[in-house]
Amino acid sequence: MKRLTDAGAALLGLLSEGAKHPYQIEKDVRERDMRYWTDLSMSSIYKLLRKCERAGLVKRTNMVSPQNRLRVLYAISRKGRKALAKKLEALLSDPGHIKWPVDIGIANCGILPRKTARAALEKYRAGLEERARCYGELQKYLRSAGCPPHRLGIAERPVYLLKAEMKWVDDYLGKLGR
Repeated sequence: MKRLTDAGAALLGLLSEGAKHPYQIEKDVRERDMRYWTDLSMSSIYKLLRKCERAGLVKRTNMVSPQNRLRVLYAISRKGRKALAKKLEALLSDPGHIKWPVDIGIANCGILPRKTARAALEKYRAGLEERARCYGELQKYLRSAGCPPHRLGIAERPVYLLKAEMKWVDDYLGKLGR
């Protein structure tokens, strides 16, 4: 593993909380809705664990369960913590380039009748509003559960982005006219 990928960083981040079985990692990904903001899937978890193990970023411990089955436990290594810290610093300091699928529609909006384009964008805006509402509900829940700020930030940041996108849609609809 020449450089730690974003998915690798997400995986090591989970292991930095403590040693886990692959199915526990999958459960954490599912429960935290990490598929919305990472490229982790059940199949990629196993592949990444093997790559990280070969690179010395994780340690593997084989155990035998009471049912006489092999159980594998993974833990982040010292080298893995260093690689994760370096990757996190890079992720937090570089905004990167965001690909928004809606941009394909905007770039080709002239192909559609204006009424159709407006209706589609109004539907898009309604979807943004619904997502912002859902993240607002998630924020309330996380606050009531005493979530730490770094976890709460995962629910707060999208609301800011969604509100900015809604403002852009409103402005663009104004430019499209009736």
